Amino acid sequence: MKKDIRSLVDLQSVDLEIKKLDEEMAVGGSELEKQRATIEERKKNIKEYVAKRELCDSRNKEIEVELEAGLEMIKDRQAKLMNVQTNREYQSLLKEIEDAKNSNKQREDESVRLMEQIEFVQNKEEEQSRLCDEEEKSLAVDTAAFDDNVAKLNSKKTKIMKTRDEQVLKVKADQLKRYEQLRERRKGVAVVGVTDGVCLGCFMNVPPQLYNEVLKEDKLHSCPTCNRMLYYRPAGEEA
Repeated sequence: MKKDIRSLVDLQSVDLEIKKLDEEMAVGGSELEKQRATIEERKKNIKEYVAKRELCDSRNKEIEVELEAGLEMIKDRQAKLMNVQTNREYQSLLKEIEDAKNSNKQREDESVRLMEQIEFVQNKEEEQSRLCDEEEKSLAVDTAAFDDNVAKLNSKKTKIMKTRDEQVLKVKADQLKRYEQLRERRKGVAVVGVTDGVCLGCFMNVPPQLYNEVLKEDKLHSCPTCNRMLYYRPAGEEA
């Protein structure tokens, strides 16, 4: 049974190496995804700034036309003042001229606000574009480095997988089935050490009698709390 336990411990060790490699690749991939998400968010902001700027530009052009029409109206009414016959007509034309001037003043004020907004939005657009360009360059460098690292990790994983295939042959079928079930349920860890009466999987105390049985190594035991398979690991020994 000691040999069976050792085979399971060795298999677990190999699987933990594989798990570590997979996690390293996943972390690297996750970081790249965050960078891509940031870039996409910036591109979205740029589109919104462009749309807002174009909207302001469009309104400003409308104001220019309205201002021109207002000026034409003022000139027209001022010309008519020379030919009015009654005071009533004169006062009516003066009011139209004043109203047109007030309207143009409001349009000019709106145009100034729009120009300020256009300048603000354009600055934001340029800032986001600059950051986006920098981040895309950084992403390209990081992606190349990640791909290179993944190639190395996969090469290493391929070698370890061969070792695993060899190790699996040393484990009995029923024990392997149980091991795989536990590994799936317990985040990749099916076999754990017991040190000074403490399960190193869930860090709960195991009953003294069970601990003594584990020490004998003549039978495969499980932790009553986490259900992982147990083996004796002396204090200070590396997992």
